[in-house]
Amino acid sequence: MIYRNWSLLSSTVVIWGGVATAGLAGIFLFGGKEKFNDYLVREGERLRQQDRAAMGRN
Repeated sequence: MIYRNWSLLSSTVVIWGGVATAGLAGIFLFGGKEKFNDYLVREGERLRQQDRAAMGRN
């Protein structure tokens, strides 16, 4: 095996790039984007209600 200083760094980058690519492909292929968007809408509404309640107390 030939050892190069950059081989450890480059293999890490390739592995994480593959993981990120697989994750993005999963989001787009299996509808995770819509589920995540729905979650963000619900969470945003919950936070707005908390803000309104906190402002009403003052």
